[in-house]
Amino acid sequence: MGTLVILFLWLVGGTILGLVFLPYTGVNPEILLEGGDVLGVMPGWGFLFFALITFVPLFLGVLLAYRWILGVKLRYLFSTIQDFRWWRVGLGFWVWLILIGGPVVVSLVVAPDQYSFNFQPETFIPFALVGVLLLPIQTTAEELFFRGWILQWVGKRIGNIIVLSVIIGAAFSLPHMLNPEVAGDFLGAFFGYFTVGFALAWVTVRDRSLEVAIGAHMSNNLFAALIVGHEGGALPADALFVAGPIEWGTNNIVGLLVVPLFILLTRPGRPKTPKIALSDATALNAQ
Repeated sequence: MGTLVILFLWLVGGTILGLVFLPYTGVNPEILLEGGDVLGVMPGWGFLFFALITFVPLFLGVLLAYRWILGVKLRYLFSTIQDFRWWRVGLGFWVWLILIGGPVVVSLVVAPDQYSFNFQPETFIPFALVGVLLLPIQTTAEELFFRGWILQWVGKRIGNIIVLSVIIGAAFSLPHMLNPEVAGDFLGAFFGYFTVGFALAWVTVRDRSLEVAIGAHMSNNLFAALIVGHEGGALPADALFVAGPIEWGTNNIVGLLVVPLFILLTRPGRPKTPKIALSDATALNAQ
């Protein structure tokens, strides 16, 4: 029941909210009535705003379903063993940023011709403002749904960290297969998103908390949107540096190195006891 409510709010509520805010994205809504390409004529910041505002109902939907349908305190959605610690959000943010940013810095030095410097104040500043304000909501909403709601539900039935991480990694990958960067290499793109989902699920099960996963996911999307973007991706290529379409083969090789390092480097502050406890109440079966 709760999952259906969340999905309804996300897909239907998100669509309605996007349409409500459409006039504020820098385009004339009449284009939509005339059957024109609304997304194609949006400025980059408008496209980003339109895409990210639809995650607000997902964010609120998970919170409402967890508290009022399951009847479980919201603190257990974020952490099932102790108070939520913001320093571990920062740990996940900076560890992930260094691990994914390091190879990019090396690439910029070794092969600068693969990137174009794209800073234009009139487009980047409003784009960055929208990103900084809304990307944390989008990434946290996905964490609450995939590594909070779904993981706690599956975790009531499966206790193995590897199996849980594989299931959640695959579930996280599926909706991303609709992104434009997937075209031409479905398997490569699936594996790329799977490795991210696997890593974030692993640290969540290990920690019994979303602290590290929320920080890492936030830094990943902020980096992709504002620092180094790719042509043909889900986000407008209005970042400081822009490269060609994602090469999933190279990306996945880097991912295989990043995942174990990320899991290892985010160990500080983890629970000392090995027992997995993903929820505090059998009410989670109501999902």
